[in-house]
Amino acid sequence: MSVTLKFLSTGNAKFLTPAYSDIVVQASNIPSNIYNNKFNVKYLCSIIVNGTTVATLKAVPNPNANRRALFRIQSILQDFTQTDKLGFETSLQNADSTFNGQFFIDAPHAIHQIDKYARNKENLRHVFCLGGYEYSETVNSEIEQVFSLDTDAQFLFLNSVAQHVEGFSSTDYTDYMLTAGNKKFLSIFPNIFSSTNKGQKIQGSQFHTLAFFNGKHFLDSEVTRIRIQTYDSDDVLIDEKFVDNTNANGGAAFGSNITYNNFTNAGNTDEGLLYFGCGTAQLKLLGFNLANVSSYFVRALNVSNNVSNSYRFDIQAPDCKGFETIRLAFLNRLGTYDYYNFTKKSIRTTQIQKSPIKQNYGHQTENSTNFAGALQNLPIYTQGTYDGGTRTFNVNAIETIEANTDFITEEEAILLEELFTSSDVYMQTGSTFEPVVINETEYIKQTTANDMLKQYIITIEKAHNTRVQRIWLD
Repeated sequence: MSVTLKFLSTGNAKFLTPAYSDIVVQASNIPSNIYNNKFNVKYLCSIIVNGTTVATLKAVPNPNANRRALFRIQSILQDFTQTDKLGFETSLQNADSTFNGQFFIDAPHAIHQIDKYARNKENLRHVFCLGGYEYSETVNSEIEQVFSLDTDAQFLFLNSVAQHVEGFSSTDYTDYMLTAGNKKFLSIFPNIFSSTNKGQKIQGSQFHTLAFFNGKHFLDSEVTRIRIQTYDSDDVLIDEKFVDNTNANGGAAFGSNITYNNFTNAGNTDEGLLYFGCGTAQLKLLGFNLANVSSYFVRALNVSNNVSNSYRFDIQAPDCKGFETIRLAFLNRLGTYDYYNFTKKSIRTTQIQKSPIKQNYGHQTENSTNFAGALQNLPIYTQGTYDGGTRTFNVNAIETIEANTDFITEEEAILLEELFTSSDVYMQTGSTFEPVVINETEYIKQTTANDMLKQYIITIEKAHNTRVQRIWLD
């Protein structure tokens, strides 16, 4: 009899789970002759992430639970997954993402800037738990270890979150497996079309990506291409284009198997989670003329069948009063990025911290002078009006932005709640993205019943200080 490891879960989350949740592996079936006749008996659980052993845990069998033991492994797995911030690069460039038609190696770019598709590199990961036991013949003799192969305790995980109220390992990703017309991209944007909330707001030359699961076996998500349709203000179709999910476009064809036969097979998890660029900046590169476009829709297809919801984007003009638009990208609880525009009054403030120093007035130098027929270095003292006195030795400048939303619906406020609590936020500046910090420490949730239309104010601090030269001290 060999040790059995089993991933404990409820619902439909057995093969895909958030790294930030309760992830528990149960060990059982330790041989009776070992348990009853040997010393220092413990279960072993080796954690193998994408083919590499990262930790081996030990636990004493519980005599009151049929000699079982539990391993809580989420803190270990969290060290091996992170949301992809950059585009995808391979040594062969056969599936590289591009920015303005250039491969990543030639034009490094953020995941927000990808032209078409990009594979994930750090987000979706595979774990295989190899079970075993250890013992010694006597109390003080050498420890022996025995491992047994068991493929039941293997699954995929990603940099997403499940709250305690959601239940033990109960996150159900069924709605995110793109197999039918009502399935979802990995976005928390409320895809509700109504008179008050038609679609997500976006302006010209702004970037946006949507993430989705892709592949077979552990994942069952069938995406062969993505369709983009543009409409005028009367909701009349203007143009339609399809972007195939292929290696050449930076994606991965659905024929890929995300399979793991045993712990030595790391699999191809990079193909299991893809990103798709669908902002107005990306649409222009695809050849769309947005001059008369009022809205556009993004939908995943399996050949010609819809396998996702249709995501609507409403193109908005800059504010008529000339307010600067602040566009933020932020990490959502699903482990990917969502986006939001702050379109009303914004105030930029630079906090300046200076380090003064008192500088001596005057300089002493040596000058070669012909004195009594010989060349000598004589000290010379000079004074200039440009030096001396109190000077600024160092300047530290920190820029903050106070941004205002328009009056928004309760559905849109859901996005803002994620933004306020997000640990990873970026601001689009021109065609680039720079990290920022949201300074708010309190979020007051407003509801339609209590507050009707709502307006929020947010304070944004740039992660990097403004660079200023330092003076030389003589």
